[in-house]
Amino acid sequence: MQHPNTASPSGNAASADNRHQTGSDGTGVDAGHNQDHHRGKAARDEWLFVPDIPIGNNPLFEWPLNARRILTYYRDYWLTVSEVSIFFVLAVAGWFALRGVLEGAAVLSAGWVLAVWALNLAVVLVFAGGFHLFFYQLRAQGTDLKYVPQFGHRGGSRFTFGSQVRDNMFWSLASGVSVWTGYLVFLLWAHAQGWTPAITVTAQPVTFIVVALFTGPWIAFHFYWGHRLLHVGPLYRHVHSLHHRNVNIGPWSGISMHPIEHVIYFSSMLIHLVVPSHPVLIMFHGYMLSLSAIFGHTGFHEMMIGNRARVAVGHFHHQLHHRYFECNYGSVDFPLDVWFGTFHDGTPEARRRLKSRLGPRWQR
Repeated sequence: MQHPNTASPSGNAASADNRHQTGSDGTGVDAGHNQDHHRGKAARDEWLFVPDIPIGNNPLFEWPLNARRILTYYRDYWLTVSEVSIFFVLAVAGWFALRGVLEGAAVLSAGWVLAVWALNLAVVLVFAGGFHLFFYQLRAQGTDLKYVPQFGHRGGSRFTFGSQVRDNMFWSLASGVSVWTGYLVFLLWAHAQGWTPAITVTAQPVTFIVVALFTGPWIAFHFYWGHRLLHVGPLYRHVHSLHHRNVNIGPWSGISMHPIEHVIYFSSMLIHLVVPSHPVLIMFHGYMLSLSAIFGHTGFHEMMIGNRARVAVGHFHHQLHHRYFECNYGSVDFPLDVWFGTFHDGTPEARRRLKSRLGPRWQR
């Protein structure tokens, strides 16, 4: 599972979960930078590509507070071409596209509900389908900036329809888009009914900005606890194991989950029942959950265009979770993994600590 916000820029000036400096030769990785990215023999042996390590976390939760680092962290989120800025622009565009049909949102009707569902479906098809086509079908980037050499799993009875891609597409579209749409429809309907504390951009601009800025940390907080719950006995065996079929992940793995997991995962959106909100913020929250998971499961650190790394996509923080299973349950946006001893920062030292913690359960 990816969560939304494992797409965050690292708070560590020497490390970035979603940052990569393009090499002077235009390939995206120069010799010196490549050495920095492959620290220690264990890291080189284990991964095809390793980003800057150790992975950092949101400096907002570090003491003493460092205003410069905090501002840099949020600047990289919002004022560059990043997941967050892309999703926010999509939310604004989506709101304008649906505004006409949502004028009647106070009354549940098939017309506007289907319009919301169709938009969500289209967005997932464009991003998950587009990334799959670019990275896995055309292999337009080869293995450049790819964490592991494998391109998914080939067949296997563990997957629905005997295919990882068909399995992932089915659960993403049939369950994921439907559950996400259900939450979004409910919240837009409640907003239209006047049951939520509504704001406007012009009347409450500061509140609007604050809610937008804290959407990522809230998602990370909620995701950690929901994810820990899903790793408990019966819930893992009967629910979360569906997602963990994907060790070698791809874009369609992002929201490929059991319906119960989708209900838990997207439930962080219910915060908009109690915090001052706006339809754009509700839609933004949904994109942060759905599309960030798709970005984060691409298996590539960045998308290269014209032989240069242009757009950060992969989440090495979450890639580590799919590899080791019992670490990195949350994301870098809220450091609960650090506080509860489940953080893997990508270094060989962190791997040794995890191996020691797991003892006989260690399998890698």
